[in-house]
Amino acid sequence: MHTLVVLATLIAPAGLAYGEWVVDADGACVDRWTSRDVLRGPTAIVNAPLLPFRQMAGGAEYAWNRPEWTPWNRATLGTAATGVSGAFGIVEGLWWIATGVPDTLTGGYFALTPQRATEISIQPEVSVAISDKNPAPATDHCGRPLTEAAK
Repeated sequence: MHTLVVLATLIAPAGLAYGEWVVDADGACVDRWTSRDVLRGPTAIVNAPLLPFRQMAGGAEYAWNRPEWTPWNRATLGTAATGVSGAFGIVEGLWWIATGVPDTLTGGYFALTPQRATEISIQPEVSVAISDKNPAPATDHCGRPLTEAAK
């Protein structure tokens, strides 16, 4: 069985590979697999245990910085937001581990791990469970500034 997995990985078409965003000869931003992608899985596995704590801190910041909430709301709803963020962080962290293991075994070839999981950070993060507001990106994947029409 292991031989079949290794063989399938070696003969898989190169079109499945994703990794680093680069500008090609036509000026388009395209995704290319690089040797750095070998660390996608291990990075996600290392980063996953930090996620519940980062999201709990993000939930607390979210609750604390709500000017329309009274102190009573901050105490009750803030506690709930912090707890829900931590619980969602555990679920998402388990997902990062579940996708990080196959990425580790395949050298990141299939890019199963979410991009956020490959960026080690200790910054608080607001969970999508309590706030679905994601800021619009200012740049494309290659780092070029986006125009207002492209956002």
